[in-house]
Amino acid sequence: MKVCKTELGFVYRRSRSRLLHHPSSLISGCLRERLMAVLYLLFCLVLCGFGNTLASAQGNILENRELIDSLNQTKASSALIQESLVESHRLQASLDQERDAFLPFAESASKMYFVITDLSKINNMYCFSLASFLRLFQRALQAKKEDLNTEARIAALENNLKIMVYEYVCRSLFKADQMMFAMHFVKGMYSELFQENEWEVLIGSIVGEMFKKEEFPSWIDQERHGAVAILKTTFPALYQTLCLSDSDLWLSFLQSSQCEQEIPSSITRKISLFQQLLLVQAVRPDRLQSAMTAFASQAL
Repeated sequence: MKVCKTELGFVYRRSRSRLLHHPSSLISGCLRERLMAVLYLLFCLVLCGFGNTLASAQGNILENRELIDSLNQTKASSALIQESLVESHRLQASLDQERDAFLPFAESASKMYFVITDLSKINNMYCFSLASFLRLFQRALQAKKEDLNTEARIAALENNLKIMVYEYVCRSLFKADQMMFAMHFVKGMYSELFQENEWEVLIGSIVGEMFKKEEFPSWIDQERHGAVAILKTTFPALYQTLCLSDSDLWLSFLQSSQCEQEIPSSITRKISLFQQLLLVQAVRPDRLQSAMTAFASQAL
């Protein structure tokens, strides 16, 4: 939460500095307290001055010009303070509205930060400080601005930051860990792409029971029966949708050197990108690396 607030402050100050430098922005969050203190001081001064004037007044007080001027000045000061308070509330509401518009970007950035900090669990050398991340965040804000509305501007900022973070982190990783990070980055940023238990199947956290050999289509290699069994028991609806029993439908997929691109179109329309990846993992693990590359590229 602290990271999100810090980033929100950066993006808001950068993108809406014109509001923060508005002439009326002298009425800051603490101005109400300051005005109340001034009002109290003014009240004391006026009371003392009015009391002294009243005590020294002679004749008809309704004709005492000094006393009347003092009262009019007090009334004018009170009206000015009231107007300032109204303007303070109006500006505060406007600033809050402008700031909240950038909240999704700040939340997205905080997700990125916590995703990359998880890498230290893989290797102690993969440590990324908050300071280094905030430098990337500020660089993204300093990118060339286009004449975009707020929503488009936020989308552009998020995309710029995502590219910067991904490239920055990948340069710091061993080559063997770069694909792992790409998948982890997608999982952390776009959790909606994964249905229940799908990620666990990919990383091997779920173990299924072995089915009898005759229950699987003959075109599937016997060594892959265990993986297909996990797919069938964990995602029965998905398994039924795949129609693996139709060997003619899957012939091109089986024989292709780029099987991830040969999944029947009638099937791809019914399943998600990640489910296509799970299919390749279960049936053609020799193409899993390429399938993960294609999935991460499309997701990011």
